[in-house]
Order: sequence, then structure tokens, then C-alpha cells
Amino acid sequence: MSFLNVVEIESALIGLASSYPSVTQLITLPYFTVEGRQSHALRIGTGPCRRSAVLIISGAHAREWGGPDICINFAADLLEAYSLGTALIYGGTAYSAAEIKSIIERLDVIVFPDVNPDGRNYSQNTYPMWRKNRNPASSGGQASKIGVDPNRNYDFLWDFNAAFAPGAQAFGTLASSDPSSDIFHGTAAFSEAETKNVRYLFDQFPQISWFMDIHSFGGDILHSWGDDTNLSFRAGEVPTPLLVRATTGPIAAFSLIRPRGRSVPTLLSSTR
Repeated sequence: MSFLNVVEIESALIGLASSYPSVTQLITLPYFTVEGRQSHALRIGTGPCRRSAVLIISGAHAREWGGPDICINFAADLLEAYSLGTALIYGGTAYSAAEIKSIIERLDVIVFPDVNPDGRNYSQNTYPMWRKNRNPASSGGQASKIGVDPNRNYDFLWDFNAAFAPGAQAFGTLASSDPSSDIFHGTAAFSEAETKNVRYLFDQFPQISWFMDIHSFGGDILHSWGDDTNLSFRAGEVPTPLLVRATTGPIAAFSLIRPRGRSVPTLLSSTR
């Protein structure tokens, strides 16, 4: 199975915007990666961008190649179905032409497929298991210390050492101040271009009401909150039976990785 590379992902976004100009907006993100790449997102929807919106991102972890392809294919499917006035079918689930029309004409769907293009390029061409971005600022010239985990670089409890007892580190998945770690959280919250670009989308589209960060590991759907065992203030709204049929099931982020500086708690906390 082949996966899209960084250039192909960008070309796909530009191509979709060109093919469906009346219902898309190509968003040029302002923060360049350390290797000089500029990323784009795609807004799908008719009319001015002042409506309720959903943001879908993927590719934060370089070695999880599937997410960006999923985002691109979903955007292409949605646009084609709307253009042709047809239903959209995924497995045993179907969305009618009327439902697709309602989505496009009543919501903005914003897709940012490749949050971490430098890391993806390195993973696909040099070291497949690479996870972080390629920022060498904290490496001291050592290749093993290059990179920051974008998913630990958001501002929700970024300073994990101050927020948690030392024993919490025993889980091994909290975050790390060690640049050689795969979960190195960076020198400050939002220190990285990758996370700044995600924040930019939230700043530009404050009406975002739904957010999904796609990862291609584990087959789980993680929901907030991730800083304690059961803090979801909307726990009853998690559609457990539906999600169990689609995946291995929904679990609070705490149950898996007790994440600090992760996207979902950060962005949910900013919109409470």
C-alpha cells in the first residue's frame, strides 16, 4: 500500500480548491516549519465563514501515515458527493444527498491533513519510525535529540512537572523534558510551527464547535478530559454504542496516555 507524500498532500489540497472553487477556500497557514515548508488547510462550505464549524487535523505524529490520506480522501468524497448530488457511503453507513447538502450549506468543514510535514518526509524517506517534528533547537548537535512531539506542545498543562506529582511519570507517557524522548514537549507551549498553525485555525475560525485529531494507531477514539480519570463534563454525549461498532471503543484520553499539552484537552479547554 502506498501513502501520499508531503508534496502530494499539498497538491491534493490545491487541486480540490481548484476543482471546487465555489465551495472551498484554500487556507495558507502562516508558520513555516524548520525545514521551510508552508502548510495549507481547506475549508469546505458555502457562503461566508461565520457559521458553526468542524476542524479535522491529522499527521501530528510523523510515522502515522494513514491520517493525512484519510483526511484528503474524506474531503474529496464530500466534495464529489455534494457536486453530483449523490449519497456518501462508508461501509454500512450511508449519508443521503440531502444530508451532504445540509453539511456543506450549513457548516464549515476545515481539514488540515498534514500537521507535521517535516516529520512525515523524514519518516517516509529516512527512518519510518520517526514520530516528532525535525526541530534541532534542543538537540545540541545530536541527531538522537532532534525534534519535538507536536502532540505534547499545546498549552493544556504543558508544564507537567508543576501540575503532577513525580510519581505520575512512572506511566511513561505523560510528557518529557528530555529532547531524546519521543514525547519531548519542547521549550515552551506552542513553541513549534506545527502547533502554532493549529492554533491559528482556531483563532481565525472561533466558531469551531467540533474538533477531531486523527491518529492511525490503536484503533481507539480518545475524548477529553485527559488529565484525570473521569472529568468529561459531557460524558453522556459520547455515543458509545456507535463508536464501539466503528472502533475498539471510546476511552478517555487519561486511560491511554495521560497526555499533557495535547490537542484535544487544550482546544476543548479554550472553548468551555
